[in-house]
Amino acid sequence: MLNYKKYLSIFIFFFYFSTLSAIENKIAYINIDLILSNSIPSKSLFNQLKTLENIELEKLKNEEKKLKSEENEISNTKNVISNEEFLKKVDAFNNKVQIYQNKKKIIIQDLQKNRNKEVLDFLKLINPHIEEFMNSNSVDILIEKKNIFIAKSNYDITDRIIEIINKNIKEFDISK
Repeated sequence: MLNYKKYLSIFIFFFYFSTLSAIENKIAYINIDLILSNSIPSKSLFNQLKTLENIELEKLKNEEKKLKSEENEISNTKNVISNEEFLKKVDAFNNKVQIYQNKKKIIIQDLQKNRNKEVLDFLKLINPHIEEFMNSNSVDILIEKKNIFIAKSNYDITDRIIEIINKNIKEFDISK
C-alpha cells in the first residue's frame, strides 16, 4: 500500500509539472488574408497580376470581336452564296469558335496558376520574417485566424507582421 501511494504521488508530481510546462507555450494567430490585402509588397504583387491579366483578357476580347465580325459577315452573305458554300463557312467558323474557346479556357487556367504561384512565392518570401518574429517573441505556435473559433485579440499578431513585412520588403516583382 505504501508503494502504491508513493507511485501515485510521483505520478501526480510529474503530471502537475508537465501540465505547467505545457501551459507556458505561447500561442498567437495571424490573418494571412489581411496580410495579403494590406501589406505594401502584396498590393504591388496584386497590381502586377491584375495588369497582366487585363492584358491577356483584352487580347481575348479583341479576338472575340473579330469572331463576332466574321459571324456577321457570314450571316450577311447567306443569301448571296450557295447553301453548300454557306455551310462550309459556318463549319469553318464553328471550328474557329471552338479553338477560341479552348484557347480562352487555357489562358484563364494559366492566369489562375500564375496567380497561385506568385502568391505562394510571396508567402515563401515573408515566411522567414514571420519565423524571425516568432523566435524573437518566443511564440511557439502560430495559427491561421480562420481556423480559430474564438480567441482574445491580444493573441493576434497580424498588424505587427504587416509592419515587419512593409519595413523589410519594399516591393514584390513577379516572375514573367
